[in-house]
Amino acid sequence: MGILDTVERVHLGLDYHIQRHNLLTANLTQIDTPGFRPLDLVRGQSFEGALNAALTETSPMHMGGAQSAERFDVREDPSAGVGFDGNGVSVDREAVKIAANQLRYDTLAVLASQTLNGLAWAANDGRG
Repeated sequence: MGILDTVERVHLGLDYHIQRHNLLTANLTQIDTPGFRPLDLVRGQSFEGALNAALTETSPMHMGGAQSAERFDVREDPSAGVGFDGNGVSVDREAVKIAANQLRYDTLAVLASQTLNGLAWAANDGRG
């Protein structure tokens, strides 16, 4: 595991949440479009794949899984209900998703800041 791998993972997480925010807000602009089905952004890697990658990083002897670059896929939201005009956008559902996504983004932003501060501290040999 390289010294900047954590920074790269946080960067991917931030990218995901920015792209998801843009997609969720775009759903809201289609609220009056008949037949529109809301979209969502999903990570291309499954939980098992992420777990294998994380364990492999700690030791090559652990569950030897191949790492792949994380990708994001746009998919129709299967849990969205359909209105009388065939539109599946709900202001309440999209607002909840946007708020949860924002919370996750903010958490990752704090983590990124702390990680970069730690690297700066280490680069300065522990001085201020």
